[in-house]
Amino acid sequence: MPIEVYLTLILLAAVFLFYGFKIAPWRLRVKKYELEFDKTLGSFAGKRIVFFSDIHVGPNFTCEHLSKLCQLIIAQEPQLILFGGDLLEEKTDITDDILRTEITNELKLLSDYCPCYAVMGNHDTETVQNRLYTTAVLEASEFTILKNSWAEINDLALFGLKNATHDFPAFIERDDLSHESFKLVLCHEPDFVGKFKPAEANTLYLSGHSHGGQVTFFGIPLILPYLARRHIRGCHHLTENSQLLISNGVGTVHIHARFCARPDIIVLDFPKNP
Repeated sequence: MPIEVYLTLILLAAVFLFYGFKIAPWRLRVKKYELEFDKTLGSFAGKRIVFFSDIHVGPNFTCEHLSKLCQLIIAQEPQLILFGGDLLEEKTDITDDILRTEITNELKLLSDYCPCYAVMGNHDTETVQNRLYTTAVLEASEFTILKNSWAEINDLALFGLKNATHDFPAFIERDDLSHESFKLVLCHEPDFVGKFKPAEANTLYLSGHSHGGQVTFFGIPLILPYLARRHIRGCHHLTENSQLLISNGVGTVHIHARFCARPDIIVLDFPKNP
């Protein structure tokens, strides 16, 4: 093989590595979805929800990055903010009180703006220390953590499942909701929803966890986490009236790079009543 070919391949590899580690992780985008009219419930007609997931605050995704994320979320002018879990990663220093205060202060900006709800991710619950830390930070930030429970938000039926990797998620029916009533369900791991479908009929599930593959071969995931190997990104129809919407998440974990899996936050717009 000619030396020019080798040099070209080395140059391409260097460009891809630079892009994957230095540029792609910070190309955060806003993905907007408008719900179908029959999924609109009274008080939320014409309103907006922002869903974000998988921050993984730590040495790579710093509080400076978290501040920019919170500013971007607020700029969408939501009436409700939902967090899909994984505040932490393995290298997050949960003994650092200054870091803890900084994270709390940034997230508090969101709850000061509008009501905020959250579920726990697998990294948040993989140790007792992580579980206690994440719970304390989210509660101090005035996020309501949903653990196999319903939220009290006027007539919007929002349910949050416990983490499917380390806990026991279970959907609890509400007697006052009909089979046709629109339900919004938070579940960190998308494959749990895809396999067990804890709520049937008119339901939209919101998940993260997969990072969209994080590092892919031009869209083909190379490594996928447990419970994110079938449903990886985008929107999936589970039944005739139930859908699963997956965020690529915001941060990174293990390999702090992305390739063809841009980080994102999701904006859900409820159509106005006629």
